[in-house]
Amino acid sequence: MAAQENSRPLQLPEAYQEVLYWRLSDHKRLLVILNVVGLLTMGVMLGAFTAWAQRWHPLQMGNFSALQLLAILAMAILTVVVHELVHGLALRCYGARPAYGVLWNGMMFYATAAGHAFPRNAYLVIALAPLVGLSLVALGVLALPLPGWLTFAVILCAAFNVGSAWGDLWLVRTALRYPRAAYIVDEKDGMRVFLPVEG
Repeated sequence: MAAQENSRPLQLPEAYQEVLYWRLSDHKRLLVILNVVGLLTMGVMLGAFTAWAQRWHPLQMGNFSALQLLAILAMAILTVVVHELVHGLALRCYGARPAYGVLWNGMMFYATAAGHAFPRNAYLVIALAPLVGLSLVALGVLALPLPGWLTFAVILCAAFNVGSAWGDLWLVRTALRYPRAAYIVDEKDGMRVFLPVEG
């Protein structure tokens, strides 16, 4: 774990205490559920992004060459990397230094900032940045008259990005249970929440 439980996080105001330490890897059943929901969401979003692209121009999918299929696969894999890089960019915007990695036991990629506490609303922006930002980029790109294989690749990557954001959305749900005054430390697979000491 990047941040030690007993260390005082950077940027944390005085008179704050930890009230929650939550890790997704401690909730195996929830991890399975989020992955299943993510796959279902990806299916729905394939249809939604396809419908959006068809609003702007007719889709000509046709048969793809082996090279085009390889490029589509590479773009889908790269989507995971870009997703985490967008988290990292958001972390940098709030003054943190991101670190990246993979938790192989849960097959989770992550971008995190070791021991850096963020105001709750800043944390929400960081968590939602790839879902919102990359979806908006995809909508803009899909309005362009792209070759059929490239249109399909963008649709697939955009849907995959949305489907893989359920872990982020669960952390957002957890963060929203706390007031704006809360500070949150992002962990590799979870979060620590701090609130002002009462009295």
